[in-house]
Amino acid sequence: FDEVIFKDSTGADVSLSALKGQVVFLNFWATWCGPCVQEMPSIQKLYNQFGTDKNVKFLMVDMDGDLKKSLKFMQRKQYTMPVVIPASEMPSALVGAAIPTTVVINKAGKIVFRLEGGADYNNEQFVSMMRKLSAEKI
Repeated sequence: FDEVIFKDSTGADVSLSALKGQVVFLNFWATWCGPCVQEMPSIQKLYNQFGTDKNVKFLMVDMDGDLKKSLKFMQRKQYTMPVVIPASEMPSALVGAAIPTTVVINKAGKIVFRLEGGADYNNEQFVSMMRKLSAEKI
């Protein structure tokens, strides 16, 4: 897919191409989306394990279009994952019509996991996949 760009809470651009060499965990969500809110605790637990891993980057992509509202939501819930908003066209390979959608991109920049709908991301199988991806040499 073409270059995909997000804006972080400071207004800085975050591009997927700049993250090549890292495993990228992308979660497309909104504050009004029940299944999105339901899966957040499991993503936070996953982030607690991998958030300090320099090989792994988490991007919680707010589809509300209201970054302030989303940041307040994260603060209120005491979630610490980084929130970004889309700053370019989002290819359907990443997010289609449904949220939540979660995508994991390996260090080589290939999508290795994509799921539409809520899930438990702190399960043993998923954690093990993330560990393997983080340890991979490009």
